[in-house]
Amino acid sequence: MSRHVFLTGPPGVGKTTLIQKASEVLKSSGVPVDGFYTEEVRQGGRRTGFDVVTLSGSRGPLSRVGSEPPPGHRECRVGQYVVDVASLERLALPVLRGVTKENRNHLLPEIVTCVQNSRK
Repeated sequence: MSRHVFLTGPPGVGKTTLIQKASEVLKSSGVPVDGFYTEEVRQGGRRTGFDVVTLSGSRGPLSRVGSEPPPGHRECRVGQYVVDVASLERLALPVLRGVTKENRNHLLPEIVTCVQNSRK
């Protein structure tokens, strides 16, 4: 039986570090893990966006400040960030197979809503 763990918290408390270290320990113990986390992208000391990084090592842009959506894609924003919906769907959504209509509003509500709206 697979289990999903969603880790939330304020910036800088160690969420990404915990995910990285826990997945390393589980993998080295032979436990299959799958998942993703987001990582800040900084330029010149300023946050310019986020990447989505899978535990299998794939990486892609999740969002960027004020950037334009990829050609042919509709713009989707979360606050000041333009979300790369195609990258999100390619990297993160396969990991979320167990998310259902009943529980999805408790998990990443802004991004899930953004993805739903992009398909209309």
